[in-house]
Amino acid sequence: MDAVAKLSALAQPTRLEIFLAIARAADGITSSEVAEQTDTMPNNASVHLSVLRNAGLVSSTKDGRSVTYRAERVAVQRLATFLSEAAK
Repeated sequence: MDAVAKLSALAQPTRLEIFLAIARAADGITSSEVAEQTDTMPNNASVHLSVLRNAGLVSSTKDGRSVTYRAERVAVQRLATFLSEAAK
């Protein structure tokens, strides 16, 4: 697991807010909804979403022109376990 990439991705406040919006969306959330919910310009949201995807924290599926994002819960759980074990 690349903890540094995941922690780095979440260290930026807007990106953390975007990740939390995605994590709260049980059925996924579109990039447009992410931008709206986080009050982020769509082009800026896209950059943040790319960083989160590259870090393995979210996945995306494309349907026509719409892209839906979902939190990679297993990756988040592994990160939490890694941090918890490191703190023992």
